[in-house]
Amino acid sequence: MPDSKSSDFASKSKEISDSTSHPLPSPVQERGFFAGILEIPRDRSPWYITLLLIVIAYLFSYWVRLEWIEFAQTSFLDEKGEQVFAHPEMVRDGVALPNTHDSFYFGSIVQKASFGMHQDNHLIPGVYVNGMITALPYWILKFFPDLTIEKLLLWLPVYVSGLVCIPIVLIGRLYGACGWGFFAACLAGVTHSYYNRTLAGYYDTDMFSITSPAFSMFFLLAASRKESIGYLWAATVSLLLGAFFYTSLQAITCSLAIVFLGYRTILFAIEFGFLEQKRLFWQLRSFSFTVASIFCMAWVLYADTWFLGKILEVNFLKSLSSLLIPTFIFFLFHFLKKKRSNAGKVESSYKALSYISLGVMLLLAIGIPPFLAVGPFSGVWNKVTGKLQSYSAISQSDSFKSGEHRYSMKFLDVTTTIREASEVPKRTVLNRILSDIPSCNCPRCLAGKERDEVFLFPTAILGFLGLFILTLRHWEFCLGLPFAAIAYYCFKGSVGLRFTVHAGNIASIGITFLLLLLLWSLVRMFLAKKMALNGEGTDIPKFATWGTLLFALPIIIFLASPNVKHAQNYHSHVVYPSKTIEVLEALDAASEPDDFVVTWWDYGSGCWYYGGLRSFTSPAHQTYDNYLTSEILRSDSPLQAARLARLKTETFVNLQRKAESGDREYKTAVRSIFKDGQSDSEFYLGLLNDLGNASYDLPSKSRDMFLFLPYEILRIFPTILSFSSRNLYFPKNPSDTGQKYPPMTILRNARREGSSITFDGGFRLNRRGELMVDGANSGRIPYNTFLQTQGDGNRPQRIENLNFEGLSIRLTGSPSATYQLLYVPETRELVILSAATARSTFARRFLLDRFDLTAFKHPLFEKGANPVRQPFMVQAEWVNGNSSNLTLHMRGNNKIEVDLQKNLAKIIFSGRAEKPVPFAFHRRLHDEKTGKIMKIPSKNVPNARYHLIQSNLPVFISGSSYEVPEGGNSVSEVARSFGVKPKLLASVYDKEENFFFEEGERLEIPARGYQMRQAWFFMDEEAFNSVLIQGFLMEGLPNEIFEKVYSTAWGKVYKIKQ
Repeated sequence: MPDSKSSDFASKSKEISDSTSHPLPSPVQERGFFAGILEIPRDRSPWYITLLLIVIAYLFSYWVRLEWIEFAQTSFLDEKGEQVFAHPEMVRDGVALPNTHDSFYFGSIVQKASFGMHQDNHLIPGVYVNGMITALPYWILKFFPDLTIEKLLLWLPVYVSGLVCIPIVLIGRLYGACGWGFFAACLAGVTHSYYNRTLAGYYDTDMFSITSPAFSMFFLLAASRKESIGYLWAATVSLLLGAFFYTSLQAITCSLAIVFLGYRTILFAIEFGFLEQKRLFWQLRSFSFTVASIFCMAWVLYADTWFLGKILEVNFLKSLSSLLIPTFIFFLFHFLKKKRSNAGKVESSYKALSYISLGVMLLLAIGIPPFLAVGPFSGVWNKVTGKLQSYSAISQSDSFKSGEHRYSMKFLDVTTTIREASEVPKRTVLNRILSDIPSCNCPRCLAGKERDEVFLFPTAILGFLGLFILTLRHWEFCLGLPFAAIAYYCFKGSVGLRFTVHAGNIASIGITFLLLLLLWSLVRMFLAKKMALNGEGTDIPKFATWGTLLFALPIIIFLASPNVKHAQNYHSHVVYPSKTIEVLEALDAASEPDDFVVTWWDYGSGCWYYGGLRSFTSPAHQTYDNYLTSEILRSDSPLQAARLARLKTETFVNLQRKAESGDREYKTAVRSIFKDGQSDSEFYLGLLNDLGNASYDLPSKSRDMFLFLPYEILRIFPTILSFSSRNLYFPKNPSDTGQKYPPMTILRNARREGSSITFDGGFRLNRRGELMVDGANSGRIPYNTFLQTQGDGNRPQRIENLNFEGLSIRLTGSPSATYQLLYVPETRELVILSAATARSTFARRFLLDRFDLTAFKHPLFEKGANPVRQPFMVQAEWVNGNSSNLTLHMRGNNKIEVDLQKNLAKIIFSGRAEKPVPFAFHRRLHDEKTGKIMKIPSKNVPNARYHLIQSNLPVFISGSSYEVPEGGNSVSEVARSFGVKPKLLASVYDKEENFFFEEGERLEIPARGYQMRQAWFFMDEEAFNSVLIQGFLMEGLPNEIFEKVYSTAWGKVYKIKQ
């Protein structure tokens, strides 16, 4: 039945009736379809009930996040009666350690602001640049100096994440349904993806990036529903402040503004269409609100970045001034509302405002679309799509500068290797938004076999279905469209997994609305029939509302339980175990704050926080300098690696000095070293090779350098190798072009033999101008164009006749051929270029746009167009076998069968078995007490191109389930069988060690934490000789170049002596 109080718009028809003979249709008055049909129980709770529900929802979110702290800081009484931690490597000074790399980036910023550390590290910005994520702990430390950064990194996500419940409960109250808002808030606070990115110790921006838009959406909904200038002001302010809460919130902020602006404009156009006396449009109640909305949302689109931390830090007045416009609009329209009795002046004022607002709308229409983008609102489209594009799994970042004779290299974009930005299965996307029922389908909750046996329903689908129906009933919920669009792009695979976190709120609102809609419809149908039979009235009694909500409660618990179960199973390990921190502290002791460390970008901020020195990259600075780090770690020449590190360091420091003086031509060392984008860019392959020569001139040393190798870097070494396993002159490896012959071939030693010009390798140019080749691949090589250098370094010219030692050959090119030929008289050599090579930066820079004889003469130039091979290396996930034969298993059903007696290995990838290959066997085990490596003599094989390395490394051993077998087991027996301390298991179950579990009991064995386990690696010669493998697994780097500072299984530190 229709609810007379369900809409704030019913009174509009009376206001309009004086000026029109066509009253507004019911859907327009109700701002939605199917009023009285698509309804949910409206409890209309007083404020104290609303506040109580907010507190309960918040505490539920808070309680769920305590799970990880309890897991990490689990303790028990040992034999001496002392309290000890079950996972001591996860705890430091009694506080659980962070479980995301970003925590140390933000922690380093707070260190810099609060304690004056890292003053020369320009990668660590001011405390306000990143906004609330660093400002909040800084302010807290100001007021509570006894707290530590470590405690704040652990606990702030627990306290802040639940704040998202406030606006969601208030959205329910806005529609008279606090119960709906409460149910949605309970779900939203624990959704799969939101929990993963806001659990205790996961100190990152998501706790703000989700909460801030939720408040904005509430204010926008309230403003639209009540047509309230006050709520509109609050919405505008919250959208503007959003940039301070999350620096990359532009896409959502601008999308919400555009959708709200479009919705209100369309709504007014509909009302205007029913107005008979069009000239009285200003009397429409929605007119003034629509005009105010246009001004406010246009201002948001214009000034959305004014509250960015980097602006606020240097120009606080500019940030503050962004709030003046919405404040002025609030008072202006409040004043006009008060003066409505003076119709003449009000009409003229509104007409003036209508013309101004029309002009603003035209400017928006011109500035927002990507194909127009001019005027004050140009760039809005990029704000909306920029963040998604930066994380797109299908976008390519190989763009280069255009212009005459400007060449740019194609580096690998780090976002293509980040899981949070990569394409994932569609069911995983849905499960991340809202966990499936009856169980979350992630590997921690369901193993592979169980997942196949259990029917799982994706609740996220119900969430979006509910949102669709909700939008039909209340049009203003089209504000959920930006979040639904993000979910769609995640599902489509256009963007990665991390963006699912933005869809949890609307999915929770949608699924709870759908549930209450179905239950309320059944209740109303039942009561309507009963009251009709009894001849009673049509008013539904109050107890029916509360009864429906009470009946919905267990269903909500059922929907939330997979998310809660996931939280209980999500025992994420820490980024830097305490023993790895000891390695970093040794690095700190050996270095000065202005020294540099060479390590992979993941570990850059950890080196700041614990090591106290500088790095080139970090989780917040993932630049193309990763290429040089990859080259250093893969180099099979310690001298070349050390000298490249020196060149990178001094170039990086020099770039900082130039930037401070206003010269910002280059932002990365790699582009500067290679002169990327310049007409005289370096032949980088030759430069890298020449660095292995001690005579190569290096910049003067200004500081020390170190190499940090944590144990986890071995796991990602194949990914690291991919950054330098590419030819930077080509968008993709030349071998992928499908050509029969190499990308480029240089025919050397031209000489006349009869009427032909002969080259080494069986090639000859005959008198008919045909290029022939003898031998196994005999035949003619057709070519399209024949060029010749002029000896002046300029562009080679096309020729029709080649004159050579008195021989004149008329050249006969074929228009359909793809190859180009370039003759170099200076060296008497002929270059064969494939079509792809001729189009490449390499050929244009060194051969075709102008001929660079110096680069051409470099010994490596002929390989300049070849693909760069990635060294082969795998780490076994698990191993089975015996002392003679082992099988190394990897993901994807790949494996390597090794015969330790014959030293032969059969590589089986994708079901295809290669011919057995000989390998050398090395055993390098770490002493578990001292951490020192024990070098057992290797078993070398002549001409072996592969190597098998057995080592032992830290591994995080998770918990498991156990069913007590026939006959039962005692606590101590179960504990010993799983390698768990009996007192720990006894403490978990609050039993004595001799307590006997009965047959069939299902036990949850606690995680064993970090333990030393065997680790097996199989690799080719190039990977084996790399700096990383020699530095970590073999400890075979020359001491005169890499001086060992600290070495354990948890990490290695070397001082680079170049």
